[in-house]
Order: sequence, then C-alpha cells, then structure tokens
Amino acid sequence: MARPMRRRSIVPGLAGLAALGFGVSHWSGPAYAVKGSWEGAPTTLKDGQYDSVLKGLEPAVSLPPITFKREGLALSVEDGRLNADYQTKFDADKTFQLRVNDEQDWRAGLSTADASLRVRGHGPSLDNLFWEASQSGSAEGVGDVQLDFNSNKEYNLTVAQERLGELLGAKLAARFRATNDGVTGRFDAHRELPGHAALGYSVENPVGVYDLARSAHVGELAVPVAGGKAGLKLVHENSVQGYHGSYTRDVSGGNADVRVSYKNDALGYNVSYARSLGDVLPVDAGVHVGVDDAGVYGKLSAHRSVSQDLGADYEARARYELGGDDGPELAHSLKLSNKLGYAQLLHGSSGSPRLRVGYEFDA
Repeated sequence: MARPMRRRSIVPGLAGLAALGFGVSHWSGPAYAVKGSWEGAPTTLKDGQYDSVLKGLEPAVSLPPITFKREGLALSVEDGRLNADYQTKFDADKTFQLRVNDEQDWRAGLSTADASLRVRGHGPSLDNLFWEASQSGSAEGVGDVQLDFNSNKEYNLTVAQERLGELLGAKLAARFRATNDGVTGRFDAHRELPGHAALGYSVENPVGVYDLARSAHVGELAVPVAGGKAGLKLVHENSVQGYHGSYTRDVSGGNADVRVSYKNDALGYNVSYARSLGDVLPVDAGVHVGVDDAGVYGKLSAHRSVSQDLGADYEARARYELGGDDGPELAHSLKLSNKLGYAQLLHGSSGSPRLRVGYEFDA
C-alpha cells in the first residue's frame, strides 16, 4: 500500500516549480492596495486623544494575486496560498484543468462544448472525493435539456421550450425541472396588444407540490398611458390574492413613479419623484422625494470639484413617520476626498456628530 503523501512533500515541489516559473514568465498581478480608516467623535482630536486615531489609520495591505504562466502551466499566489495550475486541450474540443495548492487541496475538470466533469479532493486519499457532472443538449420536439448530477446522488433535470407555439395570438413557453425533492413546472403565455400594450400570464407550482391551488398564478398587463407606462399585476399564490399597480412617467426633467399594492388586507403605496439638478445648479446634484404608507421621505445629494484633485460630496436625508411619536429623522454628511484619502463629517438627529477619516491607494 502506498504511503500517504505528507504536506511537506508538496511544498518544496511547488516551490521548485515557482522558481522555474520565475525564470521563464512575468508578474501578471495588479498593484496591491493599502488602506486604513478611523471613525469617532470630533472631540477626540480636540482633546488630543490621538492614540485611537493612529491605531485605526495603521495600514492594512491587501496583497495582490501573482501569476506566472508558460505553456499551460501557471503558478500563482492568492490570499497567501501557493497554487499550481495546468491546462491543456486535446481532440480539438476537450479541455483538461488541474489545480493543486500548498495545503494539498486539488481540483480537476474535463469539459467539452456540451458536457463537463469536475472533481475535487484533498491529498492522495479518495475518502473525501466529490464530483459533479453536467450534460446539455437539444432534443427535437422536446426543447433544450440540461442535466446536472453529483457524487451525493443529487440531480437536477431541466427541460425548456421557449417556442412552444401560439394560441389565439399568444406566444407560449414552458419549463420543467425535476430534482430529488420533486418536479416543478412553469407555463408562460405572452401576447402583444394594439397600441404597444402587452398581456402576460404564468403559472408555476412549488417543487414537489402538485396542488393547483397552491401554485403561483401571475397575470400582467402593461399599457402606455398619457406619455408614461402603466402596469397591473395580479398574483394568486397559496390561496392568497395580491394586486400590484404601477405608473411611471418623465415629468419636468425627472421621473415620477407611483406604485400601489394590496395583499393580506393591507394597502401599500409609494409615490416618488427623482430629478437631477445639474441643469439648474452649478454642481452635480440630484433630489429624490416621496411618500409611502409609512411616511414621507427625501434625499438631496451634490458633488463638486474643489480643485483639480479634491472633491466635495454632500448628502442630506430626511424621513417622517406618519402617526409616530418621534419627530422627523434627519441625517447629513459632508465628505472631502482626493486620490489618497478622505475626511467625512456625519451628523443626524439620532446621534452625536461623527468624524470619519481614511486613505486608500494602489501601490
């Protein structure tokens, strides 16, 4: 019986290959990122408590992946781990791939245009071996077929027919999926109506549940109205009826959006308007206001270049809950930033002012 492979036996081998790769290839990884940040009360600086600030600003270095390649062999370092990869093609349409790392984890794969087999394990032992395979194709009169299965005896068979035919001017499509837990199917019908309107209907049962009353029935209607687009959706699922309506339209350079829903005896709505203010203000700004079933809300954001390398960003948010005991929630922030770092002041009605400073650059 062969002796088990030890961890120290694979590391020198990979290191030797790395030395070979260093001599014949080149650095192909991106620059590494250096960053640090601190957040706290502005009084921290006023009181001279710099220890926590400097501690937070200690650099955290995100090491880049380093890769060396030659003739199908690749050596790389990712997240502090050494990997050896090998890839080759044969018979014109088959590809073989293998990866081994310094922890003896490995994975291999063989693939063609319509099939694949992937295997992974640890060391020379086959005790923890796992594989998964897939096969796809098209069957005449049936549709597109996809089969996935693995060593845990789990399978997933999907049959899709996007062009099932037409009935009363509606285009029909169907999709069926069989798994270890049962079968699910979805049937779709879609029809274009005069005036750029569209009508759709679908029904889909949960996996392994064959009670039509528990299936999801969805009917949709989209109609152009008064320069905008109106939509109505009816959903019947698990014997519960739901209604959803929407209307969107461009108004005065912005977008108006109205949404209404009714489900489980609860009415929900959201009416909002969003617009860029760059055409009326000397800064890149935008506003978003609205009202929903919980309250009134709004957001204002703006950006301006202070100098060639320095930019300023401001954002204010407000929300008022209807029927609540608390007053309006207000929050705003001002941020100055350049290519190396940033300083941001945050303040809201729910807390004291906070200062956030940091830096990030690629080296």
